[in-house]
Amino acid sequence: MDKKPQFIAVKTGKKKQAYVANAFANCLPEKKKLLETQLKSIIAQAERTNMTDMIDWNERDLPSACEDTNNPNASTLFHKKPQTIVSKLGNIEITPIEEKKRQLRAMRFQDTPSKPPPMLMKLKKKYTPIVWDTDAEANRNRVIVGTSTALEKPYFRLTSAADPATVRPLNILKKAFKMLRAKWKEEANYSYICEQFKSMRQDLTVQRIRNEFTVKVYETHARIALEKGDMGEYNQCQTQLKHLYEQNIPGCKDEFLAYRILYMLFSQNQSEINAMLEEMCDVGLENQAACVQHALMIRSSLAKGNYHKFFKLYEDAPNMGGYLLDQFVGRERVDALIVMCKAYKMGVSLSFVAKELSFDNLKCLAIFLREHGIKQLISKNKDTMFDTKTALPILLAQSKTYNKVDIKGQI
Repeated sequence: MDKKPQFIAVKTGKKKQAYVANAFANCLPEKKKLLETQLKSIIAQAERTNMTDMIDWNERDLPSACEDTNNPNASTLFHKKPQTIVSKLGNIEITPIEEKKRQLRAMRFQDTPSKPPPMLMKLKKKYTPIVWDTDAEANRNRVIVGTSTALEKPYFRLTSAADPATVRPLNILKKAFKMLRAKWKEEANYSYICEQFKSMRQDLTVQRIRNEFTVKVYETHARIALEKGDMGEYNQCQTQLKHLYEQNIPGCKDEFLAYRILYMLFSQNQSEINAMLEEMCDVGLENQAACVQHALMIRSSLAKGNYHKFFKLYEDAPNMGGYLLDQFVGRERVDALIVMCKAYKMGVSLSFVAKELSFDNLKCLAIFLREHGIKQLISKNKDTMFDTKTALPILLAQSKTYNKVDIKGQI
């Protein structure tokens, strides 16, 4: 050996020094540069992964640049008897060969510096909003600009790339939007209006138009769908609105956040409600808009089983929240009646029940009871008692029909 390489001057143990010495002793002169490179790599890898003191250098094979890669200090050579260690956890014999394999496996998983475990973050539920590509260069050929001037257009599901001749540009869409709003006020033909709005939304999507007008179209369609009780269409609109609001496009964000909370209560999506509450806590629940706080109070009353407060809030729902509440008020009335039947075992006044459950009059209450299989006679002359004992098993059976909500377009 000509001289000791400089890179071995670092502080090393005796076994590693012997390993380096044995490597140079088993290397031909013309391969010493290659050997030096291999040794540098081996030692640097061990130091980077903090394995320097864990590797048994006496058992490690010599680098491939050596004539003989067998380490003369290894216990597995024919002239040395291998030491056998029996694991206390079982009958596995941890021989030097097995120990070497374990070290190699450990080094394999230590190839890259270990990173601290990431903070446990809440997994948000994934939605399927419109996919807006932000890479304009890569998608320039896919973005089209419509040339159609027709204000009315039937809706067809696209099965291929959109034809610009059948797509309306933004200025025509604005005229169509104004016309549709006027027609809705005059005719209130929901099937026609819904088709036209879906067609308008499609034209906005294929042209990648995402601005305040886009938000206005989705908000208007969502309100019309709410008014007509079309929860599937409403849900599709609110899903896209959430995505558009997240891009800081102005709109009635608070109003539709309140609707979203009520919709989750309607669909009984408790996990999504909890996730939403966590997000809202960053702003502070008390700092939310009045309509949002109203929706949160409804959630709280349902969570606590306080039907008295729920029906008070039901009567004072702001904006179009009442339309959403109408979708599940029947379910809450059945649950409230079950509580009353258990509390008033001897019967309770029907006028009291009608007032507590926010019915306009006794006749409306009687229709509701009859629709749920309860035959209740109502006297015009005196206040009739509600037979809670007979009604309880019927109401318990009826409550099971509300357990599942299946909606087209459900999030």
